[in-house]
Amino acid sequence: MSGQGYTEVRIFGKKKREAQTAELTLVQVSESHPYHFGAALAKALLLFMLVYGALGGFLSAFEIDYDSGRCIVVLLVLSFLVSAVYETGVRWFTNLVSILLFGIYLYMAVSKYWAINSGYYAILNTVYESARDYLGVESGIEYVVAEGYATVTVFIAFLEIVAVILLNIVLQNKCSLFKVVLLTLTPCVIPFYLECSPKPIYMIFLLAGYLCVAVLQGVNVRSGMTRQMRYVLPFAVVFAVCIIQAVSLLFPQQRYESVVPKNALKAASETDMTRLAQYGLSALLSRNSAGAGMSGGRLNKNAVIMPTYETVLKVRYTPYDFKPVYLKAFTGKDYLGDLWTPADDGLPDDGAMLASVESRAESYQAQISLGTASQNTQPSQSRGVMEIEAVEAESGAADKPYEYKPYYTYSGQSDPEGNVFSYVYYPDVYPVKTANQDIPDAYLEVPLRCRDAVAQICEEAGFHGTQEEIAEQITDYFRDEYSYTLRPGYYFGDPDYISHFLLESKRGYCMHFASAATMLFRRMGIPARYVEGYAFSYYNVVENGELVENARYSDYYSGYAPLGETALIELEIPDAYAHAWVEIYVDGKGWIVADPTPAQDSQEETSSFWDNFISQTGNGSGADIEDSNLGNYLEGTFSGAAYILSAVAAALLVFWMCRRLARLYRESKLSGRERVRLEYGRLHTYLCKRSKEFRRLRTIREQISWIREHSRAVIDQEHEEALYRVYFAENDGCDSDELRRYIRRVKRAVRFGI
Repeated sequence: MSGQGYTEVRIFGKKKREAQTAELTLVQVSESHPYHFGAALAKALLLFMLVYGALGGFLSAFEIDYDSGRCIVVLLVLSFLVSAVYETGVRWFTNLVSILLFGIYLYMAVSKYWAINSGYYAILNTVYESARDYLGVESGIEYVVAEGYATVTVFIAFLEIVAVILLNIVLQNKCSLFKVVLLTLTPCVIPFYLECSPKPIYMIFLLAGYLCVAVLQGVNVRSGMTRQMRYVLPFAVVFAVCIIQAVSLLFPQQRYESVVPKNALKAASETDMTRLAQYGLSALLSRNSAGAGMSGGRLNKNAVIMPTYETVLKVRYTPYDFKPVYLKAFTGKDYLGDLWTPADDGLPDDGAMLASVESRAESYQAQISLGTASQNTQPSQSRGVMEIEAVEAESGAADKPYEYKPYYTYSGQSDPEGNVFSYVYYPDVYPVKTANQDIPDAYLEVPLRCRDAVAQICEEAGFHGTQEEIAEQITDYFRDEYSYTLRPGYYFGDPDYISHFLLESKRGYCMHFASAATMLFRRMGIPARYVEGYAFSYYNVVENGELVENARYSDYYSGYAPLGETALIELEIPDAYAHAWVEIYVDGKGWIVADPTPAQDSQEETSSFWDNFISQTGNGSGADIEDSNLGNYLEGTFSGAAYILSAVAAALLVFWMCRRLARLYRESKLSGRERVRLEYGRLHTYLCKRSKEFRRLRTIREQISWIREHSRAVIDQEHEEALYRVYFAENDGCDSDELRRYIRRVKRAVRFGI
């Protein structure tokens, strides 16, 4: 039959069809095939092997516990349901089942939100833990989850629904091996990278599925694909078993590691994987990140602060109070917009601090003369010894190295190697009167660049009262109006970070809070300066401290201690303990610590040191999923919305089905000729909407000729004559039911052939 063919030409990277005259052999539209139960079963088994091979292999590689029996049953039922429905070829029935599956998916997503979320993070915890063990990372991110076994099961069942739907679409349309591998092998990349081996049965499932899909794609199966699966699948399973067994015998784990060299790409990516194991996916998504530790007064523009949790200092001391311990290393004086200039350690900048140390030392010496220095039950001045070992701490500038020392101490004495410094300090456990000192005017100066923002905040907050009352008000104001985060976002503006923090972002970490608070204090007439160093809490000591054996308490502490007599503790200080705070000058007290940064975690510290240290009760547990008020509220809200949407969808479906049944009933009352005309009229209406050229055609002969030239459908001479008789002959003498079905098949072919 003569017709119009097409040649593909590429213009600007896009395909365009160019018409040419050629001889075409058009294939007759075939009748629908009868239903095959074996084909549906074969496709269901293929779906099951691919999905369970991917998910089960991932979970078995990390030895994650879940209810595998229920997951297998759910997956088998879903796979067979989808395969059996698609094998029928009945479009309305297929669409109805698809809607039902989507409803199940939506119901699980809404009603089991907290369980799915908790199961997801339970799996992430296990993966991150395995990654840290493999990469040699000591600590990192960990999520608080509840009921790991049950929630992981719910999460896997949820994934099975999604995976079955996606894989069925891929197999039904193109049977593309690349897409199938992309969907199923991707979860196994992580355990392969971390050298965690899945169980062989899951690899057999995957390999057999890939072989089956590869054969079907290789022979270019486009019709009756599911019927071919029942012949290909058994051979693929047998072949996969043979391959897996042969590989396991020829290349056991030990031989594999000796024969196969280490992948260079893998070695190059271990840095990023280490960051991923420590901080989660945010480590890979953010390119603007920096490690923790001290910055030396520089306010960087990094979007994320990511500590390595490596030990930088080791501290040995006797705990004496519930208050945090601050190890001071850097003091900032002048604010230049994006950094603080260092202050002098001597007079006049640090004169008040030295005066405070001398006052405390004199008070302790007076107690010695009275014979009360060894008592630790009555409030009085005390004296301690703290040993600090610099492991990987920042050294500072060459001409002015950092010295990490506790408050109210003179310079320390170092060991012969210079790594361990021993400091004699006088803890702030007893009020000591200090003579007032002249403070440089620089500690009251607010630079012009941030003056307006600082003044606006002071006016809005209404700070007032004594110096210590204002300090408490500023701390409360930051806690109520600002948020603490290690991910404040990348700052692209001018160098003035304080104005940006106070008026725009209102979120940041300690250096932002300390810098802004320093200016607020100065605005209120209180001398203030920015300080950096390391800080650790009583909770850190109880949780991570280790007892030092054979050490006498009296060698390291004497005098009053709110905690009572404790013991010598060694605490490793990681870079995550780096901190920034403020020193304000108070008449009669000298320079004192004011820490405006909101606390991330709080713990009531009322029990004794020994009770806490022995019990080690720092581990928290997440709230039970069913006991979460917020979870119940959200679940109830989403469930209500889901019920409403389901009711609306059901009403629309019932309306559509009633309308269709009414139409079929009306058509059943028509004659055969009228029903053929009605069917051809639908084809004509469809083509008129699709083509302006077809809309201008007036005769049936012209319309049939156009269909032959512009589509893959065929209306042969016999059916064309039968259609003419239906329209123009008194007695058409044809099988109207067969002609009507034929026109319907032509319409389907036209729909995909134009």
